[in-house]
This record gives sequence, structure tokens and C-alpha cells, in this order.
Amino acid sequence: MPYLYCLPGLICGIALAVEDVRRRRVPRAWVAAGCGSQLAADLVWAAMANDFFTVLQALLFTALCAGVQLLLALARPGALGLGDVTAMLPLGLAVGAYGLIHVAVWWLAMGVLGIVFVALWTRLDPQRGTPYAGRTPFVPVIVVSGVIAVLL
Repeated sequence: MPYLYCLPGLICGIALAVEDVRRRRVPRAWVAAGCGSQLAADLVWAAMANDFFTVLQALLFTALCAGVQLLLALARPGALGLGDVTAMLPLGLAVGAYGLIHVAVWWLAMGVLGIVFVALWTRLDPQRGTPYAGRTPFVPVIVVSGVIAVLL
């Protein structure tokens, strides 16, 4: 049951998704706590499996995914925020430990679910009467896609 080692990053991701939906912000302290706990879980997993390449792989895929997300955020300002980029960190440490196939599934799921989620949120917008009207949270898509990638 190696997928249990992803729980710290996924639990942090769920908390970040809830905060993103409620207030459109991603607290950096929560991201740091999630990264630290997920990195500790990755180290425990690597020690038990005697495969410390897993930790290096998780760190490198996290840097790659956050970098790509940052480039996407810079390519079209306003589409993705810095919170979406930082939310990739704990989830990248969780999904990245599984390797390239899982990271590719994660990004494919983010693309497909993101298109559907943004279209539905824009059409239904449950926060019309609030200051967040017209702004779509993307962290829930990142988290659900991460869960899908880990479970496959």
C-alpha cells in the first residue's frame, strides 16, 4: 500500500483546495507544512524500500511541474495565480515519487478536468454575489488530478 505515503501531500492539497474555493488564497505556511510532511513521508518510504532515488525523483518532478505551472501562469497573467503554482509543491512531492507515468497522468487529468471544471464553474458560478465572482479556483482540479494519478 505505497499510496498511503502520499497522504500528507494529499491532505494538505485538500486543505488548500478548500481555502482556494472559500477565499481564493493559498497560504504559504500550509504549503510549507505540506511539503515538509510529504518529504518526510517520501524519506520514510525510500528508507523502507531502500530506494532513495525515489526522493530525488520526487524533488525533480516537483521542480519540473512547478516550473511548468509558473511558465503557464506567466504566459497568460490572470489565468493562474501564484497560489496555483505553490499548490503544486506538496502534490508534486506526492505524485512525483511514483515516476514519469504518474506525473504524465496527473497533467493529462489536470488538462481534461480543468477544462470541464472551468467551463462548469464559469457557467454556474456559485459565488456570484461575492467579491470572488467570475474567478475560478484551480487548486481543486490539481488535487483531484493528483488523487487520480496516485490511484492509477
